[in-house]
Amino acid sequence: MPHEKTVSLAQLAPHKLTAQQSDTLNRALERYASEAGGLLPLLHAVQHELGHIPYAAVPVIAQALNLSRAEVHGVVSYYPHFREQPPGKTLVQVCRAEACQSRGADALLAHAEQTLGCKSHETRVDGAVTLEPVYCLGLCAQSPAIMVNEQQVHGHMTAASFDQLTAQWLQPVIEEKMAAAQTDHSQTAINSGAIRVYVPRDAAALAVGADDVAQALLRECAARGLAIDLVRNGSRGLLWLETLVEVETASGRVAYGPVMAADVPALLDAGLLQGQPHALCHGLTEQIPYLAQQERLTFSRVGVIDPLSLADYAAHGGWQGLKAAAAMAPEAVVQQVLDSGLRGRGGAAFPAGIKWKTVAAAAGSQKYIACNADEGDSGTFADRLLMEGDPYCLIEGMAIAALAVGATQGYIYVRSEYPHAIATLNEAIDRASAAGWLGRNVAGSGKAFELQVRKGAGSYVCGEETAMLESIEGKRGIVRAKPPLPAIEGLFGKPTVINNVITLATVPVILAKGAAFYQGYGMGRSRGTLPFQIAGNIARGGLVEKAFGLSLRALVEDFGGGTVTGRPIKAIQVGGPLGSYVAPADWDDPLDYEAYAAKGNVVGHGGLVVHDDAANMAQLARYAMEFCAVESCGKCTPCRIGSTRGVEVIDRITSNTGAVHAANVALLESLCDTMVNGSMCAMGGMTPYPVRSALSHYPQDFGIKSAPAAMPV
Repeated sequence: MPHEKTVSLAQLAPHKLTAQQSDTLNRALERYASEAGGLLPLLHAVQHELGHIPYAAVPVIAQALNLSRAEVHGVVSYYPHFREQPPGKTLVQVCRAEACQSRGADALLAHAEQTLGCKSHETRVDGAVTLEPVYCLGLCAQSPAIMVNEQQVHGHMTAASFDQLTAQWLQPVIEEKMAAAQTDHSQTAINSGAIRVYVPRDAAALAVGADDVAQALLRECAARGLAIDLVRNGSRGLLWLETLVEVETASGRVAYGPVMAADVPALLDAGLLQGQPHALCHGLTEQIPYLAQQERLTFSRVGVIDPLSLADYAAHGGWQGLKAAAAMAPEAVVQQVLDSGLRGRGGAAFPAGIKWKTVAAAAGSQKYIACNADEGDSGTFADRLLMEGDPYCLIEGMAIAALAVGATQGYIYVRSEYPHAIATLNEAIDRASAAGWLGRNVAGSGKAFELQVRKGAGSYVCGEETAMLESIEGKRGIVRAKPPLPAIEGLFGKPTVINNVITLATVPVILAKGAAFYQGYGMGRSRGTLPFQIAGNIARGGLVEKAFGLSLRALVEDFGGGTVTGRPIKAIQVGGPLGSYVAPADWDDPLDYEAYAAKGNVVGHGGLVVHDDAANMAQLARYAMEFCAVESCGKCTPCRIGSTRGVEVIDRITSNTGAVHAANVALLESLCDTMVNGSMCAMGGMTPYPVRSALSHYPQDFGIKSAPAAMPV
């Protein structure tokens, strides 16, 4: 299997657990052994304490959970983020996804290998550092990105900035330094009469020094005797301006950015707290053109409120949709979602109301709501921004879904690369439960709904809905055959609504303002808005929520400002690593599900990755096949073997000429056709999309004058 990690015979030799390992394991077993699908959270708990999962723990876990040793070891070996050997003192993960590649991630990884003195997937001889490539950190507009010790994120990395951090990683006191650098992101108490200042607390802001900015503000204001209320909000989505500091004034919030900690004294000298002019000042936040030209429905509160403040959420329209749903018949709630025209925002664009109606009509005393927050596509970060910036919106949407279909239990499956989102969601669930929005009596409806966060472990294919269900159940993330549909036999064999974050987070505004209100946005069968994410080699990367119908050119040129390098745009991939490179001739077409599908493209999750004219499209096509080979669940041959052969064929195309070259181009087309028509899921079925489109639109990069006439896109 592509995910399988190899283990030497020496590693398989019997070992005894140490006293510390036994104690950790016993506590994890006590907490998770009786929980449905508890194997993954149990393994995460053990690894969190010990740094790895000792082989000697496998039989103990197997016996406690009534599983075979093979089943437990199979799960440990399948997921890339579970480790059977201790990592180095510092774990360094370098993102290799397309958005980061567009800004030099491969060169950064090579530099990291040389600087750290170890290859990828290896640990330095002295045990100081382990280096791992990862395939997306969700910091696509701030690429290249890295993560340290699965917690600290860093964006816009260069060889020089990497070297500055390296000196810290190789210090024996690194853990103490990193612990001291952590900032308390809990809700700040409000001091009467103080000026309110906002500094984002989400991963995008943290990656460029937001914690340092917050600490500098607190320190400098205290030294000057200035009273401020520091609120750690979410990001507005204007990611090229992070860290974006906002000050509340009588005229509204005034924005400054990008602010570094060193800028704080001069900003205060210039009158930051009064919203006075400065070179970093952008005026009133809501009037910044990038933001003012959007239609923010789902993201109306993101960046505006304290993400964990129940009072802030309610003051900005929160819980109105859930209150309305609690007063309606379940079928009426479903009808509102149907009438709104809301389609799944995770990529497939299936009408959300039809899923809900199917689950509502299915027989069964136990039903589930499963939120797919495994946002692994390069160029996508909307889910993360919302979970970290407005978690109650997602919670409210899931509670509405539960009332509509009769579900009593929900799960949010979040990728392990999103530690800040996981922490925010867990805290928000606790607070919402204590306030009665979750639990035994949801919003006074008399109906129960409990909610849990489940953490993934680095498998991209778990973004496929049935593989996600397998993972929640504590198994390897292997794609299920359909039928049965998950709406009939889903999680633990019960009827299950599966929607992604943005789909569920859009439901509250529909219930609060009515289906007709939402229908008023968009075009054709693509109703409402979509949070488009602009990433890669782009001057103004960020999130743009707009109604369907605007063009790709408007997004990347008008909003995005072209490439950050100033070179011409060469290619734009839409829809993640399985999406096509849209032909330049189609950049003015309206972004609409049907219009894009008619030309062999996908809107997907709304993620865009931009490349300038220095990009080698043959190498990007090769990466698509390589990515599939690494991430395939391995269940079907076209995906598992086809992707491996795809890498080999593209290598032959780029290294040969003449008849051999032509034969391999034809072979690549045949291989793509097999993968499209023979794969069980989109992993293998859509990997040919970027390959075919790259070959069709940029044939010169493959050493040919024009694309093969029969090459579909």
